[in-house]
Amino acid sequence: MIESMELLLKHWGEQCRQGGEAGGMGSPMATIMEWGGCAPRGTPGSRILLGGGAGPDAVAQEVGAALSEIARQDGRGERLQQLAVMRYGFDPAPTWAAQMHELGYVSKAKQTYYDLVHRLHVRLFEVLAERKDARKWLTVGRGALPQSLLKVASKLRQVG
Repeated sequence: MIESMELLLKHWGEQCRQGGEAGGMGSPMATIMEWGGCAPRGTPGSRILLGGGAGPDAVAQEVGAALSEIARQDGRGERLQQLAVMRYGFDPAPTWAAQMHELGYVSKAKQTYYDLVHRLHVRLFEVLAERKDARKWLTVGRGALPQSLLKVASKLRQVG
């Protein structure tokens, strides 16, 4: 097991349990229907929305995207993504034997389960590293501010 991946996946599971995988605010029409007009207002000024359905944070979104990428790779990846949902997404998590049964494994060895968890951690680490490297190539430093490669390419096309 890779401890850093375990921490990331626990954080992802907690974020998904709290607010779901997608966030959103209530629609204005729903507010009007609920209150029979404009909703009562509090004190003036801006506020930070805490737990207002804003969805998971950036780290949890990145882990979720990496898990989706793992699931799209092959059948084993799909099982690993299902394992992540069962192990980290439920509170309390099902027992390791129940998770193995849900995944369709007939092995009753606990070591097989921990091997699967380790494989999930390794694949997640690899995908997150690939995503980080890909993001590094999307921006280039010109002066103090980074610019996207598309912006640089469009400026080069205009000059040339």
